[in-house]
Amino acid sequence: MRGLSKALESQQEVVCHALAGLAEWSDDFICFATSRGDPFYLNPTGRRMVGLDADAAVPSTRLHDYYSNDSWKQLRRVAVPAVNSTGHWEGQSRLCNIKTGELTDVQTTMFRVKSPQHDKSSCLVVVHRKAGELERSEKALAESQARKHAILESSLDPIITINHEGVITEFNRAAEQVFGHSREKVLGTQPSEVLFPPEMIAGQKNRIGRYLDVGEGSMLGKRTEVTAVRADGETFPAEMAMTISQEQGAPVLTFFVRDISRRKKAEQEQARYAAELKRSNRELEQFAYIASHDLQEPLRKIRTFSDRLEIKCGESLNETGQQCIDRIQNAAERMQMLIEGLLTLSRVTTRGQNFEPVDLAEIAREVVSDLEVQIERAEGRVEIGKLPTIKADAVQIRQLMQNLIGNAIKFRRADRSPSVKINGRFIPRPERRSKGRSVENELCRITVKDNGIGFNEKHLQRIFDVFQRLHPRDVYEGTGIGLAICRKIVERHGGTISAKSTPQHGTTFEILLPIIHSEKETQK
Repeated sequence: MRGLSKALESQQEVVCHALAGLAEWSDDFICFATSRGDPFYLNPTGRRMVGLDADAAVPSTRLHDYYSNDSWKQLRRVAVPAVNSTGHWEGQSRLCNIKTGELTDVQTTMFRVKSPQHDKSSCLVVVHRKAGELERSEKALAESQARKHAILESSLDPIITINHEGVITEFNRAAEQVFGHSREKVLGTQPSEVLFPPEMIAGQKNRIGRYLDVGEGSMLGKRTEVTAVRADGETFPAEMAMTISQEQGAPVLTFFVRDISRRKKAEQEQARYAAELKRSNRELEQFAYIASHDLQEPLRKIRTFSDRLEIKCGESLNETGQQCIDRIQNAAERMQMLIEGLLTLSRVTTRGQNFEPVDLAEIAREVVSDLEVQIERAEGRVEIGKLPTIKADAVQIRQLMQNLIGNAIKFRRADRSPSVKINGRFIPRPERRSKGRSVENELCRITVKDNGIGFNEKHLQRIFDVFQRLHPRDVYEGTGIGLAICRKIVERHGGTISAKSTPQHGTTFEILLPIIHSEKETQK
């Protein structure tokens, strides 16, 4: 027994030393006193608060020396009896600095520590905390709660909190709007009764229980698509993420929910549009086949037999007959040009080549060489400035350049020779200016400027439509398909084309093209 008693005394001594070590670093007043009220330990914070030197030994004082008279009377009348009967008391008191007489309001806790070997008290512990610090802590807590409430109520997405018992403790305004339940009705219920349709309740209830028990799960920290249910029984697709945290030592689960009904509807609409576009492209391919075979064959016969009629019977025909043959041949030629234009337009998407590095300057020079006869006949000139290299379909870029330069030569003013200037440079994408200079964040801007007849910009959208002409056919020949082909080519490359013009003061076409394309785009 003696050995056990010594072991207990040794253990008690270790515990006391440990408690004293913690008290030394505390920001609170901590005092150990005998059962008669004689202090035998006062930590550094306590010494400063009552006016004792921080490193001096505790003088022969009594506890009442540290308090104002009124405060000590209250402690002796209320606190001491409570400690004697229950072993614990909490309240407010007022400390007095024995040097300056300054008074400090404090929150007070007093309790007795009993010896492990005996039932009677071994010492009295007194803890004081400045009332201002407690008020600041309470104020900080209140501000934190207010910020939390403001975040919850201002969130556009539902936020729902579940406590360790698996019941809802928070249900913000967005959750009320999305799910159709009032906050008062939902608080205290389980999420399986609110969030999920009946067929999913059992599985989700078990999953939430496992998260609260274990603190981990497949949905924690991830957004997962789930099926949720509104108060009227309507189900809707939602994205949901869950996080787990601790409040007062107990696990708390928070759901972040987003109604994605509109997004799903848009995705379905996009899929429907893609399917419709695919069907339309198939019809366009069929049309191209018909145009290249079925339509051109009778057209060739019309031209062949009109030529034979003119050769064999031309001398015997009167003026009216000759005019009819001329009109047949002209109409057949225009029809041939229209069919060829439509074929070119349809083949932009159906027969496009892979995107490869294309030297735009070289393409422009080759196009000018091809149009040399028309340019010389019009006494025009084409100036090719700096043009970069981009990834594109070389054949279609050639077609684009040829149409724009050809139009500039064709739609010239009668009083001056046509002049065309072609330039290009890299510019940042408008939506990515803040992300720095890189190939992915830049576009190629190409301008084709002429001094021709121009047009009124109110017709800007019309000029890129099929068969749209702003000038009589007998003044400027053409099919009205050239610029439609240009727009189709540019759109296939993921770019845009526009124009600025003033009647009789020329036109400037601007093309914006991506410098590079994804692997998927290059296979289009």
